Amino acid sequence: MDSLRWAHQASRRIERPASQVMDFMADLNALGRWSLGCFDTRTVEPGLVVGTSLFDGGQTHVSVEILIEQGLIRYWVGSATQRMPRISAMVQPLDQDSCILIMLATRSADMDENRWLRLQRCHETELDLIQAQLHSAV
Repeated sequence: MDSLRWAHQASRRIERPASQVMDFMADLNALGRWSLGCFDTRTVEPGLVVGTSLFDGGQTHVSVEILIEQGLIRYWVGSATQRMPRISAMVQPLDQDSCILIMLATRSADMDENRWLRLQRCHETELDLIQAQLHSAV
């Protein structure tokens, strides 16, 4: 892996309307069912959750910024008092019943190579989890 890479992108086709996928991706409680680094979220205050890493048990706080018109959700990740917009989800409609979900991660300056590689693999798996959860939803 090229250590000069500072962003990673992965995508899946989702057989659900874009609006449903946007709602799911913006739901901070749903985040706790698919994010391996922020599992089992609980609300700290309105618009802010904390979840647990399945890797090391560390706690991560997340808030979201939703830009409906652009089909974009930005996840602000970090501590309760200091977060950065490091993960984005973009939803592009294909037709009224399906869309493409794109996840984009940026690497923080202090992230070592092993953690960066793990994050990339996690995003691939997380997209599989999101796809499966949305496809199995009634």
